[in-house]
Amino acid sequence: MALFRASRRVGLLLLAALLLAIMPTVAGAEDTLAFKIKDARITESSGLAVDPAGNVYWTINDSGDRGVAYGIGLDGTVKGSLNFRAQPVDVEAVALHDARLYVADIGDNNSSRRVVRVYFFKNPRANGLTVSYHAYDFRYPDGSHNAETLLVNDSGRLFIVTKAQNAAVYAAPVKPSRNGVNDLKKVGSAPSGVTDGTFLPGGDKIALLTYTSVNLLDASSYKVLASSPIPHQPQAESLTMSLDEKSLLVGSEGKKSKVYAVPVPSETTPMPTPAASEDPGGETDVPEDQADSIQNQKGTLLALGLAGFVAIVAGTVVGLARKP
Repeated sequence: MALFRASRRVGLLLLAALLLAIMPTVAGAEDTLAFKIKDARITESSGLAVDPAGNVYWTINDSGDRGVAYGIGLDGTVKGSLNFRAQPVDVEAVALHDARLYVADIGDNNSSRRVVRVYFFKNPRANGLTVSYHAYDFRYPDGSHNAETLLVNDSGRLFIVTKAQNAAVYAAPVKPSRNGVNDLKKVGSAPSGVTDGTFLPGGDKIALLTYTSVNLLDASSYKVLASSPIPHQPQAESLTMSLDEKSLLVGSEGKKSKVYAVPVPSETTPMPTPAASEDPGGETDVPEDQADSIQNQKGTLLALGLAGFVAIVAGTVVGLARKP
C-alpha cells in the first residue's frame, strides 16, 4: 500500500509538471507571427499583395498618403517603394496579377464618391523610382459604396467587395476601358465588414477578411463555405497568401504592425458577430501608439488566466498527493 501511495504521488506530480510545461506552449501556438512592419513610413497598412517575382509583399497606407506603394521583404523590412504622381482620395487595397500591380483608391466612408479609381503598374519594382501609371475608373450600378477590398481572378478580371452591412461583390467588365467610366455589375453578396481579400490558388475559392475572422467563399456562388477566427489585431485590414502558398497572412493598421500567418479555413464555424463599437461601413481607427500596448494587454490577460488555471491544477494535484 505504501508503495502504491508513493507511485500515485509521483504520477500526480509528473502530471502537474507536464501541465506547467505545456500550458505556455498552447497559449502561444495559436498566433504565428510572420513578420513585423517596422518602417516608420508605414503607419496604416491597409492591404497586402504577394509578389513572387519580386520576392516581396506590397502594401499601401490608408487615406492621406501620396501615390506610393511599399515592397516589404520576408523579414518585414521595406526593400523599396514604387512612387507615382497622383493624389489618391482613399487608397484601401492592393493586388497583383500577371506582373501587374493594382492600387485601389476605392475607400468612401461618407458614400459620396460617384466614381472610384484603380491604378495599375506593369512589372512593378520596389526601387524607389517614380513611374507612370494607368488607371480604370468605376461606378456602382446602385449608388456610392465604401469598399476596402479588390480581388483579381486568374483571368485578370477585377472585383470590388463593399464593406457595409449589406455588403456585395461587384465585377468589373472583362476588359475595362481606360477612357471614360466603367460600370460595375453586382454578382453576389458578401459578409459585412470585409476589409481585404484574395483569390486562392486554383481560382475556385476566395478568402475575405473582417476585423474578427477569415471567411472562405465559393468563387462562383459567393456562398460562405467556412470561417475561422484570426489572431487579435488592433484593426485587421490586410490579407494575402504567403509566398510559399502554405498559409494566409493577416495584417493590421498601426505603427510597427504585426502580420500573422493563419491557415486557410477548413471547417465551418459560427460567423463572428462584430463588436458593438465596430461600424462595418466605416472606420474605427486605433491610435497608432496604442497598437502594441493593446496586444501586450491581451497577452498579459491571457498569461494571467493561464497562470491562475495552472496554479489551481497544481494545488489540487499536490493536495491529492498528500492524502493518505
